[in-house]
Amino acid sequence: MRWIYNDYEFDNRVNNLAWTISGNYTEDLNLCEKDYTSKDISLYSAIMAGARRKYVDWDIIKKYSSNRIKKGYDQDIILNLIQIVLNLIVESKVIRDRPGIYDIREQAYKDIVSQFIKIHNEDVLQKIKYVFVLEAMGKHPTVDGLTRRIINDIKDIDINFDIIDLLKDIDKIYLKYFKHILNDTSKTNNTDMKNIDDVDINFDNFSNFMYEELYKDETDNIVESEIDSISSGMLVDSIGDFESTDLNKSSNRIIYVDEETSNKIYKKLEYYYGKSYLSKDEIRKIETKHCRNVHEGCRVHFTDGVLRSECKNIFQVKYVTRQKENNISKYRDKIKIHRRNITKLKESLSRILIEENEKSRVYSDCGNIYANRAWRVGRSDNNKIFYRDIENEKGRYVIDILLDSSGSQVRNQANVATQAYIIASALTSVGIPNRVMGFSSFLDYTILKRFKDYEDTLDKSENIFEYFCTGNNRDGLAIKSTCEGLTSREEENKILIILSDGKPNDIKIGKDSERSIRGEMSYRGSVGIKDTANEVRNARRKGILVLGVFTGKESELQAERLIYGKDFIYTQNIERFSDIVSMYLKKIIRS
Repeated sequence: MRWIYNDYEFDNRVNNLAWTISGNYTEDLNLCEKDYTSKDISLYSAIMAGARRKYVDWDIIKKYSSNRIKKGYDQDIILNLIQIVLNLIVESKVIRDRPGIYDIREQAYKDIVSQFIKIHNEDVLQKIKYVFVLEAMGKHPTVDGLTRRIINDIKDIDINFDIIDLLKDIDKIYLKYFKHILNDTSKTNNTDMKNIDDVDINFDNFSNFMYEELYKDETDNIVESEIDSISSGMLVDSIGDFESTDLNKSSNRIIYVDEETSNKIYKKLEYYYGKSYLSKDEIRKIETKHCRNVHEGCRVHFTDGVLRSECKNIFQVKYVTRQKENNISKYRDKIKIHRRNITKLKESLSRILIEENEKSRVYSDCGNIYANRAWRVGRSDNNKIFYRDIENEKGRYVIDILLDSSGSQVRNQANVATQAYIIASALTSVGIPNRVMGFSSFLDYTILKRFKDYEDTLDKSENIFEYFCTGNNRDGLAIKSTCEGLTSREEENKILIILSDGKPNDIKIGKDSERSIRGEMSYRGSVGIKDTANEVRNARRKGILVLGVFTGKESELQAERLIYGKDFIYTQNIERFSDIVSMYLKKIIRS
């Protein structure tokens, strides 16, 4: 990586700072640990990256978190508490050891907070984060009594404690202030209540979780992803929404990678995601047509994934195989329910299609004679003794299901795969051609993974269980590229159903005049929303019916409404995805 202003000395200073703080010169900073907004933020990000490596044993944190969540702790609460406490401890320790960091932190916080368009202050944990950030900036906000008591208990934690003692104090704070939340039956069940009541508050055997054999189930995968996010970010980043960016203002958010590094990235793409099923000429044609304006310099990669296309990455093959097995296992846990849902959806669609394909008979004064009405001639004013049979003119249907496969969906992987499998199986059974694809991004590439193609037989639907999540999401380019295949179909009625749980968010890589590789971290906020909304409207102008199904945070609903308009459904329960699609298809076919 090179600094935005091509200042190699500064970039070396950033890396060396992280290495010096951590004491480990063998581990490079991750991309998400580098911030290029301002030099002060970049310096402080490097300091905190090194400090988190030095002062925190993240393996223990992951094991503790998995253990507590399995015992019934609310995932969002316990992970937020961990983030708050560890951020406080790490900052306190690094500033104690290197006092000059205090001034760097203060300026970095000011730079970050100045970019927020909205501050999250809706619940007690968000208020606690906000207070700690403001106090670090030398301010003293007033808060309610409960928030202040929790803050005081957090401040009472001794920063010199070892990691197990820190976790004990986090446990005490959770049980003291947040255990009552589990009385809400919408958040837990009786088993969860029993588990949390069994927690040994005396902590005599507190660290037993260290000796448990933890298998990689869904909870562990979710926790690992969430803890990785905490271990590579700062508390201040999570207290607000950044101001919407504009392409003309994105010049101060640029990442430079030298040409040699960029070539390695491109060569590694198929190594990580599988070989493309399109030829280079076909891909170049799609990129020339669609990678324009905000997507200038971006690329697309169409693949069947590492299990069904050429891939020499043994580790990735094993990882996707394990994820597929996990998805299938979750499906089989409720296999009777899921099979019943497939049958129900199949029968419902079959009934509607049969009804709609029936001929409508219209009586008139010309056409084929209807013998049973011949007696009316000369005897009745109603002389319509002829009939015509009108064929159904609605035509055939083809459906694309596009699944957000970015990292934000990692906690829903098994459920998303299951629901997509239910829909695809039912559609295939009634003879409606359908394709299921997932989209995510890797640097300047938008990855489109094809799990099931239009003409695939029913047994091929099982490939949907290869669904796994990683990376960012460039929704506009994914929609545009998917529609390329959909518009080429002969069916009269084309439908695109998009499942997403977050706003568009991606970086952009391209080449500048000096032939270096440039990444503009601008595809988010208003830029990403407007582009995605524009592509949805372009698809509709081409005659494609587009339905957006959103499963993310309620605070992001407005953005999704702007993107999808009236054909938009919000659900907090991903398991209702197949029901939602069923209702939508019935409405479309009958209207």
